[in-house]
Amino acid sequence: MDYKKTELKQDLIVKDVISIHYFEYAVDFAFSGELHDFWEFVYADKNELVVTADAKEILLPQGSLYLHKPMEFHNVRGNGVNAPNSVIVAFSSECEALFEIAGKIIPCHENEVSLLAGIIEEGKKAFSSPLGDPYTEELIRRKSSPFGCEQLISLRLEQLCILLIRKMREMGQAVEAPAPNPKRRKDEMRLREICNFLQQHVESNISSEDIQKEFFISESSLQKLFQHKVGCGAMQYFQRMKVDRAKELIREKKLNFSEISEKLGFSSIHYFSRRFKSITGMTPSEYASSVTSISLSAKGE
Repeated sequence: MDYKKTELKQDLIVKDVISIHYFEYAVDFAFSGELHDFWEFVYADKNELVVTADAKEILLPQGSLYLHKPMEFHNVRGNGVNAPNSVIVAFSSECEALFEIAGKIIPCHENEVSLLAGIIEEGKKAFSSPLGDPYTEELIRRKSSPFGCEQLISLRLEQLCILLIRKMREMGQAVEAPAPNPKRRKDEMRLREICNFLQQHVESNISSEDIQKEFFISESSLQKLFQHKVGCGAMQYFQRMKVDRAKELIREKKLNFSEISEKLGFSSIHYFSRRFKSITGMTPSEYASSVTSISLSAKGE
């Protein structure tokens, strides 16, 4: 017999995983926020979470999931009453159908929760990076791990996304993915270029005028772009970048607070401390202590 192969169609492929986290937050925990070019979902495992997406603030009930689309400014915090737990996974995929479930509060049932638990379980086996550290920036592979760990993470992520897309279509809350919006893509590309420019100059004193000259953009267009996509002005976002860089320097423990303040171009240590607290809710000293506590907890000390 002349058998013929049937190449299986793959509608959704997860190319890379950027982070896998299981967080147990304090009641007053608040993440300062970020913007990046990959997908990220947040699942409220215990108690509710307050999620920010661009300029919107969403109450995410326990047992529900929210998917952030690429280049969407976002952050997460507790409700100030109950200490929440969450699963957060960031990944890359070129599947346009993911836009159908992005920006929606999706209740998760047994199948989806089981897949989430499996991703966390395999993540622990595959990577040595602590899953409970919100400031982990890279997954470190274990020297030895069970066969197929990373592939199982990819498969479970793909299955989870497929099930969620099917669910939303069956519920009638989503339709076929719309054709890409050229203006939206152009705005996202320009925003990414400006953010990259700011990141490269995070230790310099860049003004709004410098950005306007570099990218031939008017002040009103610059502010409109950032307000629409990020929920704050360009210089406010630059201040957040500086504070994020300050966090890295604090974790490296090579410079004291005065040296970090000077390195990042703040006019004084007092102004640096005020800006740091206004963005993170903690003073630099409190942040340094919290990082130490997280590290000790992750080591089981």
